[in-house]
Amino acid sequence: MSDYFYGWYYRCQGADGILAVIPAVHLSEGKSSCSIQMITQAVSLYREFPAESFRINRKRGILQIGENLFTKKGIRLDFQASSVEKGGNENACSGDSHSGESITVRGTLRFGRFAEPKYDIMGPFALISGMECRHAVYSMRHTVNGAVSIGKEQIRFENGAGYMEGDSGTSFPGKYVWTQHFLTEGSFMLAAASIPLAGMHFTGTVGFLFYKNREYRFATYLGASVTRMRENELMIRQGRFRIRVRFPEQGGRMLKAPECGQMTRRVRENIACRAEYTVMYGRRVLLHTVTGQAASECDTKEENNEDNSNHSGKDKRKIFEGRHRRIQQAAEPLL
Repeated sequence: MSDYFYGWYYRCQGADGILAVIPAVHLSEGKSSCSIQMITQAVSLYREFPAESFRINRKRGILQIGENLFTKKGIRLDFQASSVEKGGNENACSGDSHSGESITVRGTLRFGRFAEPKYDIMGPFALISGMECRHAVYSMRHTVNGAVSIGKEQIRFENGAGYMEGDSGTSFPGKYVWTQHFLTEGSFMLAAASIPLAGMHFTGTVGFLFYKNREYRFATYLGASVTRMRENELMIRQGRFRIRVRFPEQGGRMLKAPECGQMTRRVRENIACRAEYTVMYGRRVLLHTVTGQAASECDTKEENNEDNSNHSGKDKRKIFEGRHRRIQQAAEPLL
């Protein structure tokens, strides 16, 4: 059996609070299972299920784990989970009632019409086999209505904002930064990662600015390059576009992430953090906003990423032999 994971990510924001739900299946020679994770501003929960509990109809966009249903029209939750952060104990994440205090999660959320991207966020990279991790965006923004109870806490949504994406492959990238934020009339997402491919590494990026029903896309295959990637800052350049995201403070909750098909890695996500977003086209400011409700996730354990465009040929060979070599796809910007 080949190592493999497949998961969806729902982020929902309303007046009462923000939550994210992550259903996934993870397969490896050592162990096969599926899981549901939930993260709020107060807690990070994890429940593991037998692999047989997983059902999916990709054509209809329906995923089921036990009694829990995930679709493009909404989600239904009814499960018990344990805290990922409880004492750092791996067994506390299993959902076993004997491993610690169990928290009941129950509720129903209904979604409005998805604002889908014009085409696959991976572009031509979607056709390349053997990639470590494939990213997908299913909805740039939709409405959310309903309520979810998490223990004694209830988060209600009345015409809230929703976002849905997904990932699949063998492992999360070794080094990456991701962020998503809802705008008044749209949303923004940007991600950059160190990507192994054909024996090399390059730093790739994908993202979009969705505003007033118009999609501005940023991606390696459109000529974008990552000029800075750190845990508190991400900078992208694409033609005359310049995108900068700053995270002035760190924090968040621990999540379990896939490593060779198993959920053995820990990463930190902040579901509602302070962030500053700036998108410029030449000298024109398309977007500048400071918020306390952004989502961010990063793992930059490898050395800091810097712009290599001015290095000599010898320096580039050294970078490649060490850890990273950039591959930049020359293409015209989308807009």
